[in-house]
Amino acid sequence: MRPSITRLVRIIPRSALKIDQARVFPAPAPQPLEMFKPTVIDLLLRQKEESLNWPANIRIEPVVKKKIFARVDASLRTRMKRLLKET
Repeated sequence: MRPSITRLVRIIPRSALKIDQARVFPAPAPQPLEMFKPTVIDLLLRQKEESLNWPANIRIEPVVKKKIFARVDASLRTRMKRLLKET
């Protein structure tokens, strides 16, 4: 038998709460500069372009979202995803 939502709810009397100790913290200040920082992938791609001896075991693959492959036939999706990966 599963408990109902009303069975799980428990009413706590106000006298049990310590209202004077409760604090409401203000929202953090917006950080617009954080939005424009380069991502880790961007930093790694820049390092890869600048370096002459990029290690062969470090591969950076492009970020591909599911929306891109939404209209592609299901039988072709795996082949296309394999083409995007570095070898």
